[in-house]
Amino acid sequence: MGDDSVGLIDALYTIGKEFSSKTSEIADYLSLPMQNGKEIRVYLSISNIEDLNSVEDKPLQILGVSKIDVADFLSGIGNDEEKKERYLHKDPPGANTSWRYSPLLRLGKPKVDREKNRIAFFGEENSYIEKIKNMLYDFERMKYFEKGSTEKVINDLIEKADRILECYSDKNSSYIIIFGIDRDGEFIYPGEFATFRRYFFEKLKGSLSAAQNDGKKRCNYCGEEAKSFVNFDEIFPFATFDKPNFLPAINRNFSNKVYMICDKCYKVFQNSTTYVQSHFTDKSIIYGIQIWVIPEFFTVDENTFDRSFRELKDYFLTDKSSKEELLDYITDESTIEEFTSVFHFVFVEQNQAQLIIHRMIEDVPITRIRKLKGIWKYTVNTLGYSFDEKLSTALKTVYRVLNNLVLKEESEAKVMRDLAVNTISQILSAEMVDTSLLKREFVSRISKLMNNDQKKSQFNFILNDFLVLNEFLSKYNSSLEGLI
Repeated sequence: MGDDSVGLIDALYTIGKEFSSKTSEIADYLSLPMQNGKEIRVYLSISNIEDLNSVEDKPLQILGVSKIDVADFLSGIGNDEEKKERYLHKDPPGANTSWRYSPLLRLGKPKVDREKNRIAFFGEENSYIEKIKNMLYDFERMKYFEKGSTEKVINDLIEKADRILECYSDKNSSYIIIFGIDRDGEFIYPGEFATFRRYFFEKLKGSLSAAQNDGKKRCNYCGEEAKSFVNFDEIFPFATFDKPNFLPAINRNFSNKVYMICDKCYKVFQNSTTYVQSHFTDKSIIYGIQIWVIPEFFTVDENTFDRSFRELKDYFLTDKSSKEELLDYITDESTIEEFTSVFHFVFVEQNQAQLIIHRMIEDVPITRIRKLKGIWKYTVNTLGYSFDEKLSTALKTVYRVLNNLVLKEESEAKVMRDLAVNTISQILSAEMVDTSLLKREFVSRISKLMNNDQKKSQFNFILNDFLVLNEFLSKYNSSLEGLI
């Protein structure tokens, strides 16, 4: 493996290992289908409900759909880990895969117009009903559903179209549709029955490829011999050969242009992706961009190492309504000890099933992060503006200032977003920031901002934001030159 991403990969592996389930063989393979939203629950009526937890591979005898309702995602009793097992979700191997590991499909947000939702669900060639049909038919094909079950379910869904559209109506919410079992009026999730768990493991086994060459092969990550392997891009979709900034392209000696890992490492990395996206990701700083904040603890003191992760776990269990941003948590000097850790920042954009890396900054010492907070605190206190002193606010100000310069063009919004990514990356990398470029961008738009119907009433706020940012970046550049 090349040196360009060793630290990040090791840190991701450590997260997967430290946060792995100690009680469930299936939990580490799972991920949440979304962070928040609503779920449309389809109750399946079956005649052989007694066979759901049978050790025998008996297909479910589905009679049809008995009920459809809608609920908040992750509602009900149990912690997040227990709820994750209920959904039994894992992303399929590719965007064009018709089957799913669990009878669950992402729907996204509905339109305001109900008839447009009807077309999206039931009318178009690539409609949701077609995807559901293909998804369920795989259970039938593999003899987990009795023959003819898919047709019964699809016919009932079409008949209950108005009820589905009634449930699929909140334009501000993302949705999934999930199929479970009706047990005396109670919705039983797929992960709560042996039948669906067996299907999951059979599909998982099929996704692990056998070693291609005769003789023994070794895992590219841990180096141990194994019989089956999976390519790294099945876990991280950006880990492809045509991305020279990430595995496996950094080492052209990898056979068949792949980076193969064994089943044991696959399980650890799969668990890591779940925790990174649910706990180690900040989506609040730049619109449309995820910033992964990945810790790497390098202390040889096991007590310090264990304490650092224990404190992180306690932080993640904090009530979301009172929890500060991860970036602000780590700048608190009472949390993570200095000189024991570095952080890796990855700027990622989700594009359907793919992840696009915009920037990757590795080995950022916690001392640098805390120094940035100090510079921001000094800036706002000196100017006397009513900004809070959090580092996350400083980075949000970078994006807000540049985004405020966007008037109409969508392409201009992308340019300013990319400039924000670049500027924040330079700050985290301890590189000088060209403040003259930002000044030129602002000055060239002053007249348009003052005459724009939407912007002119906010111009004083836009100007104050820019002045604060300019002062912060000036002080930051001076700190690199040793002037402050």
